[in-house]
Amino acid sequence: MKSTIKNKKVWLIFIILIAFLLLVGGTIPYFLFYIFLLTLLVPLIHNLMVLHRLKGYVKIPKDSIYVGDEITISYEIDNKSRFIVPYLEIENTIFKDLTGSKAPNIITTLEPKEKFYHKETITLKRRGYYQLGQIKILIKDGFGLYTLNKNILSQTSLLVYPEPISLDAFRTTKVEQLGELMIEDLAFQDKSRISSVREYREGDSVKSIHWKLSAKLGELITKEYENKGDTNVVIFMNNYKKYLENDVDRRLEDKMVDISLSIINYYLNRNIPVQLLTQYEDQIVDIEGQQSTDLKPFLTIFAKFKGNGYKNLNPFIQYRSNILKKGTTVIIITPNLDKATGSLGIFLKSRFLKPLIIMAWDQQYNNGFLDSSVEKSLRQDGIPVYIIDYGTNIKEALEG
Repeated sequence: MKSTIKNKKVWLIFIILIAFLLLVGGTIPYFLFYIFLLTLLVPLIHNLMVLHRLKGYVKIPKDSIYVGDEITISYEIDNKSRFIVPYLEIENTIFKDLTGSKAPNIITTLEPKEKFYHKETITLKRRGYYQLGQIKILIKDGFGLYTLNKNILSQTSLLVYPEPISLDAFRTTKVEQLGELMIEDLAFQDKSRISSVREYREGDSVKSIHWKLSAKLGELITKEYENKGDTNVVIFMNNYKKYLENDVDRRLEDKMVDISLSIINYYLNRNIPVQLLTQYEDQIVDIEGQQSTDLKPFLTIFAKFKGNGYKNLNPFIQYRSNILKKGTTVIIITPNLDKATGSLGIFLKSRFLKPLIIMAWDQQYNNGFLDSSVEKSLRQDGIPVYIIDYGTNIKEALEG
């Protein structure tokens, strides 16, 4: 709570009266001075009593919220005192926390025992974990002599999940001496076991068509196979803070999240086991899933994801490779493709793992480091590499 007197005329009168008392003295000057003090004291006491009895409440939805959703923030200001509030100004800082722009202040008056309600609907533009701030209340007396303010803290937090990008395929290009070979998720399928059938879609393999059932139904039907039991995918997100310290408006952070989430969502929808490893400050974050119903914990991690890792994850990835099964697909998502990362990719391949490196960078702001010679060397060694700029369409990049 803070009180200020901003009226210059009040201070001028005060100085004149003090000077009059010191230079002249007498009963009348003292009487005028006491009347002046009383005039100042009454509205101050009035404001203090009102402010003490002024209560506020903030209500924010607690359901699962995604980027692009609209939410309504409602708040209530309750004048529990027996005095009128001639001037009440409300500043909603929560709005700024969520949108990045300042909402216009609301100015109103409150009668004794009256409540003020207000709602604001906003569209959430980005993922994140918001420990929401406060609503600032400012009151003035009828003469505008005093300005007092009070902060109403919000006890709620808001978790905004990123929206998964749906991939129809996840293809990697493996450069061999004989040319290019497209590797799709077909490698994960067990052709001896059929899990379900569905209508034929353009691009389906002719070998997957269920000819007997197609003839019976009069339309093409495609067989879907179960995944092999030894299929496994591990994703490492290298969020070393040194790599992301110049990230403008968290653009690289968001791009890394969108890339990782789209891949994880792709594998979970196909019942392929996937594991995510990253860090939050000095703690390793490790989460696993295999079905589409396992997506929620990943969304929570991605909502809170920041470029705040204390360590470069490359040594950790090399150490962790010792306990990974042979044939495991290891996806490294990083804003830094240097010689150390290139050497790591080659090391993983030597351990009979299947490394894949995805570099996220922001060409517009020159954020992220790309050594083109390392990229070329990795491709020559048969290690798939994606270079995805902030403005690149992730679906097109990962499917094509």
